[in-house]
Amino acid sequence: MEFDGTLRNIQLILSLMILGLCVFGGVTLLAHPRRSRAKSILGAGMLLWAVLIVFRLAVNPWLDSSKPLFQPLILIIGGFGMAVTTCYIIEILRPGFLTFRRFILFLSPVIVCSLLFGVYYVYRRQMPVYYSPRDLLSFSDIDILFRGALIACNILYMLIPSYLTIRDGRAYSAMLRENVSDPENYDLRWLQRIMLILSTLYVFYLVLLFTHNTLLYVIDKVVILVLWYYFFYRALFLKEVPWRVSFRAGWRCPDEGADANDTGIGFLTGTNYVKEIEQWFREEKPYLRGDLRLSDLQRRFPIGRTYLSQLFNKALGVSFSDYVNRFRVEESRRLLETDSRMTIDEIAELAGFNSTSAFRRAFAKCMEVSPSEYRKRYMSSSPGR
Repeated sequence: MEFDGTLRNIQLILSLMILGLCVFGGVTLLAHPRRSRAKSILGAGMLLWAVLIVFRLAVNPWLDSSKPLFQPLILIIGGFGMAVTTCYIIEILRPGFLTFRRFILFLSPVIVCSLLFGVYYVYRRQMPVYYSPRDLLSFSDIDILFRGALIACNILYMLIPSYLTIRDGRAYSAMLRENVSDPENYDLRWLQRIMLILSTLYVFYLVLLFTHNTLLYVIDKVVILVLWYYFFYRALFLKEVPWRVSFRAGWRCPDEGADANDTGIGFLTGTNYVKEIEQWFREEKPYLRGDLRLSDLQRRFPIGRTYLSQLFNKALGVSFSDYVNRFRVEESRRLLETDSRMTIDEIAELAGFNSTSAFRRAFAKCMEVSPSEYRKRYMSSSPGR
C-alpha cells in the first residue's frame, strides 16, 4: 500500500510537470519573435494537450485506486490535440496549403464525432464506465460505437503525417536542393525523427486509454515528458524556409515568376545568365552568407524561379545547393592554404557553411579528401611551411 501511494504521488508530480511543459511550450511558440504559422499551430497543439491533462486530472483523480478506461473526454481532447499537431507537419511540408476552410475540413471528423457523442449523452443522461478491456469488447451498447469512432479519428490523425512524409519526401528534399544553399539544415531527416517521436507519443497515449496500472502510468508519463520536451526543443530551433510562394493551389511548388517559355528566354540568353551569376559569385561572394536562397538570385536577376532552377540543373548539371557549395569549398581551400592557425570550425564558418559537418561532407564530395588531410598534404608539399 505504501508503495502504491508513492507511485500515485510520483504520477501526480509527472502529470503536473507535463502540464507545465505544455503550457510553457505553447506560450513560448505562440509568442516567439520569429513566429510562423507552423510554430503557432504547434503552440496551439501543446496548449490543447495541456487542456487534455487538466481534464484528465478533473475527471479521474489520481488517488483513486480504480480508473475507468477509454474515457470519452480524453478521446475528444486527444483527437483535437493530434489533429492540430498533424496540421503542424502539413504546414512544415507545404506552407500555406492549410487555408481556414481546409483546416476546418481536416478537423471535421473529430468535430462531428464529438458533437454526436455530446448529443447522445445529453439524451441518455448517463455515461457508462468501463474498468477492464473485456468490457470494451461488448458491442451491445451504442456507446462503444461512439468511442470506437473517436479512437478511429485519433488513429487517422496518427497515420496522415507518416503518409505525407513518405509520399512527399523526395519532392520536398528536391525542392530544398533547388531553393536553399544549405538543404541539410532543412532536410527531411529531422521530420522523420519527429514522426518517430510522435508515433511513440501516440502509442503511449493509447496505452493510457486502456490501462489502470499505476506503475505503467508512471512509466508512460516519464516517456511522454521526455518526448514532449524533445519535440518542443526541436520545433523551437528548427529552421523554416521562408517561402515567398503559397501552396494553396496544390502540393506542387508554384513558380514565383514567369517561366522560360513564357518569357522567350533562349539558350544564348541562358548562357549569358550563367556567366553573370558566376561573375556575381566571384566578385561579391554572396555564397559566404549561410542562408543564401534561390529567391536572393531572383532579386538580382529578373527571371522566374523555375527557369533559374533549370539553369543550374540543365545548363550546369548541378543543383543550386551544389553550385553554392562549389564556391564555398573553393573559399575554404584558400583559407586552408593561407592560414595554418585557423581551426576547421572557423574555416567552415568563414566559408559560409552553417555547420562543420556540412563543410566536411561538401569538401570531401568535391575534393575526395577531408579538410584536415588536404591541409596536411598541402603543408607537406609546400617548402618553408
